[in-house]
Amino acid sequence: MRDPVRVIVVVVVLVVVAGALRSASSHSAAPSSRPRSPVAGADYRLDAATAQRVGARFLSPEARRATFRFDGVAPLDQQVFLSAVAAARPEARRLIGLVDGLVSVSVGPTGPAALGVTAAYDGAYAMRIDLATVTARLGQAGVDRVVLHELGHVVDFALLPDDLTTALDAGIPRGWGCQDGKLGSCASREERFAESFAKWATGDIGVNIDAGYKVPPPGPTLDAWGAPLAPFGLPGGA
Repeated sequence: MRDPVRVIVVVVVLVVVAGALRSASSHSAAPSSRPRSPVAGADYRLDAATAQRVGARFLSPEARRATFRFDGVAPLDQQVFLSAVAAARPEARRLIGLVDGLVSVSVGPTGPAALGVTAAYDGAYAMRIDLATVTARLGQAGVDRVVLHELGHVVDFALLPDDLTTALDAGIPRGWGCQDGKLGSCASREERFAESFAKWATGDIGVNIDAGYKVPPPGPTLDAWGAPLAPFGLPGGA
């Protein structure tokens, strides 16, 4: 098997009037950062010749035409998930559309510290979203943020080369303070990207959404930060 299992967790931080209620960051199944694979950058390449040359997987036209697979998810929950995807800006939806056929989605509890978990293994991505909890705590805006954060991980791992992720990471402030070794200034590159992707995709910096890794919005603006992502994978694009 070429890839180790990788698990990414979205941490929820909630503050209530009666007192502070914060879920601690926990990554019991695997480290939150992605171990390096034998192929630098992304798991897939968009053209067969490059994929063969570097030893990566080829994202075939058939794979690009495929869509999400739902594992025992009720039709209403499927619609909630798909509505979150539909809420993203067109450029983000196009990137998600390249990789959604690699993703299986389930719904249910994800542990006391997480609202969403994505595991990557052998070129496929298994995503689990705690829709009941995130909807009750944060409403549809929170669902959008969590779903698009998790899909940001898939876009990152499946598609984006190292030079692009490095350039994008340079536009994300490190934040203030380090909590639990995982939040704020200690957030990993992967989590900073996923948080920023979700903000860029929705056009919402999330002032009223207390969920995530305490990563400040990317700059100088969301549009400017995401500009390199917009043409990625298009003819003549990145």
